[in-house]
Parts: sequence; C-alpha cells; structure tokens
Amino acid sequence: MFTIKNVIKNIYRYKNKYILFGVLYLIVILTASVCVNIFMQMGQVTDNILREYAGVVKFNGRVSHDFDDVKPRFTKDDFLQYINMEHIYDIRLFRYNFIAISDTNILRENVSELKRELYIDGEIIPIGFPLMPVFVFGYNMSLLHLETDGFELEKGRMFEKTDEVVIAKNKVKGDFESQFGGKSWQDLDLGDKIIIKNDDGIYKEFTVVGIKKQNPNDDINTNRCIIYTTFESAEYFENIVGEKVIGYAIDTDSRGGNGEIIYPGYDALIYLDSPDNYWDLRSKMINMGVWIEPLFPNFRALINLTQNMQSWSMLFMILTGLIIIFVTIISTVILLNSRKYEIAVLRSAGMKKIRLIANYLIENLAFIWGISIISLITTQFIAPIFTSSIFTGMQDLISVEMYANLTQSANLELIFQTIGIIFGGTTAVVMLSLILVCINILKFEPLKIFNKQY
Repeated sequence: MFTIKNVIKNIYRYKNKYILFGVLYLIVILTASVCVNIFMQMGQVTDNILREYAGVVKFNGRVSHDFDDVKPRFTKDDFLQYINMEHIYDIRLFRYNFIAISDTNILRENVSELKRELYIDGEIIPIGFPLMPVFVFGYNMSLLHLETDGFELEKGRMFEKTDEVVIAKNKVKGDFESQFGGKSWQDLDLGDKIIIKNDDGIYKEFTVVGIKKQNPNDDINTNRCIIYTTFESAEYFENIVGEKVIGYAIDTDSRGGNGEIIYPGYDALIYLDSPDNYWDLRSKMINMGVWIEPLFPNFRALINLTQNMQSWSMLFMILTGLIIIFVTIISTVILLNSRKYEIAVLRSAGMKKIRLIANYLIENLAFIWGISIISLITTQFIAPIFTSSIFTGMQDLISVEMYANLTQSANLELIFQTIGIIFGGTTAVVMLSLILVCINILKFEPLKIFNKQY
C-alpha cells in the first residue's frame, strides 16, 4: 500500500512532465490500438471468408450430354460417396427442395394427387390451378447464412421451429390466381396456414411466421409461391419424390418466362481443404460425371478488400511501434535526469537499488496501463470510422445474413485480442524503459550528485 501511495505522489509531483508525455503516449498508443483493431478484424474476416465461403463448392448436378430435363437425382448416399476424395474436407447437406405440384415427373409412381390448400381467416382456399408449383425450401439452420439471396423480411420473423415458414409473395395479385374463391397466395398473412396433402396419408401443415420482402421485378404475370422452412420439414416429402425428376423454373410466369431451374431433392455443399484446389477437384468430378461450381465466385473481391486494409494497418502498426520505442527512450532519459537528486537522497537514506527499480517499474506500469485503457476505450469509437468503407463494400457483394456471419465472430473475439496485444506491447515498452532505469540507478553515486549540485 505504501508503494502504491508513493507512486501516486510521484506522478502528481512530476505531473507537468507526465501530462506532456501522457498526451504524446495517448496519441501513439491510440493510433497503435486502432491499427491493431483493424488488423485483427480484417484478419478474422479474411479467415472467415476463406473458411466459410471461399472453399465452399456446390453440387450443380450430373454431367448431361442430352436435352432431357428428367435426370436422376442425388440421394444422401450419393453425396457421401465423395467424402474421402482428395481436397474434400467435408460434405454438408444445405437444403432440401420440394415442388408441390401434380406432376408425374416429380412424384413417385402410384402416389396420389397432391392437394394445396390455404387457410386464411378461418377459410380453406384450394390452389386449384394444377400446374401452379409451390416451392418448399428446407434449410439446414446452421448453414442458413450461406443463402445467397438472403432473407430480408417485410414483416414477421424468421422460422425457428419445424413447420414454421417464411413465404415469398408476388408483387401484385394475378387475375388467374384469384379466380378460385376470391382469395389466393397473395392474401396470406402472419398466422395463416399452408397445407399440402394427398389421399395416401401425406399431410403437412405450415404456419406463416414471416413474409419475405417482395421482388421489385415481379409483375401481374409473375406466378411464384415459395415456402422457406427447416430442413426436416421439407425432407418430410422425400418418400414421395421420384428417383428421376424434372426441374421447374422458380420465376416462371403465366406467359412461360424463364428463371432459375429447381430440382426436387437434396442440395449439398463441398468444403475444400483449400480454395486453391478447386480446379483440380473440378476436373476430377467432371470425369466422374458430376458438375460443381463455387458457391461464391466473387470471394476474391471480398478478400482483396480486407487484405488491403490489413496491409495498411500492419504498416501503421510498425510505424507507431517504432515511435513508441523512440518516445519511451526519450521520456525515460528526461524523467531520470530530472529525478537524479531524488534518487540520490533515497539512496543516502538507505533505500536499496532493487527497491528503487521496483518503485519505478510500478510507477511506469500504472502510467502506461492507464493510458492504454483510455486508448482501448476510445478505439471502439474510432476504429469503425476506418472500417466502415470496407464493410460497406462487402455489403454490396453479399447478403445481409452472410455479412452478419462474417463480422459477428470477429466482433466477439476482437476486443479481447486487441486488449492482449496492446497491454503486452505496452508492458514490453515498460520493460525497455526499466532496462534504462536499471543501468542508470546501478551506476548512481549519491556523493557525486550532491557535490555537483551544491
């Protein structure tokens, strides 16, 4: 306790010099803290991109040399047979697709006709148009952030439980869509239900908990009914899907427009051991009759953004580190020269050199650590100013969910890592000043100092 009180008194006694050097230290340590924060954040985001996005490849179907739309679909076992191939780190089921429509090219033989019903305000409304597909997309919740289209909701919330769904609706209500009962898919709201059933015991009831923001390109001719739900909910229909299936265009309108082709069944993702091995694996898979594509072909643009910022922050870290060392040497020499008489008096009073060194160490640590704490707090407000442009550029390239997944883990760990680096670095700086103090104190001779001054 005596030592701590003495340290406080010394800092107050030499407050003018401590304020001067304190301002200088605050500037350089704050600069270093911001650079470390940016460097760590960009490094973690880059690692996340490489691990979760750059090395992710999607199965894009079997290689076909004819124009037949009916193709054998992949089963779970079909995907898993590639798990031990070179360059493949893991294979994960991403989504299950089902198309609720009365079409023998999708359903197994001897499966009775599927009926689609809407339950709106207590009224059951059949979807009577037989060739109007209802797309059911069931997601692996742990991989939901990989959905490239994102889930920007107009109202409600994301699905969380089995049989809860988010739906996509048309921008306007088509004439042919409203001819059955006066209400249609477009009239669905939160709490309403969607039922898919047949006479063979298939019965699935979905409750609407969210409505996806509507596509601005929809018009009165757009015929899109989409359900987003959990993987297990969609996989319920696996037993009635045929072994060979036809694909449907998800954006097909009533006039026969074209869009993304969706095939019923499983969508799986390949995780590469390194993104650099993609082309080698691709050639091998093509020889095996399988076509693969990167899930995010623009990951290089993301990495360039983060790595450029990381390089600049590293350069500034080196410069501020050199400045801190230079300031430490200068400040230590000046403070010691101004306190030679004090040290001589303490030595004459019998204080041991090791005690003097310990006191100076504690005093310097209290001074530097105090400034470091202020710098770290201030960094949390300043660093986002420098990273905002990078993150804005990222948001233009990826979905909201992908952006949140990339940056969230970095934010959770970033503070602790920055604290460790800054306190470790400033402690190293104190050790440097301690070396200078030891050299000076060990060679101090009180009589020479007294004779020189008096």
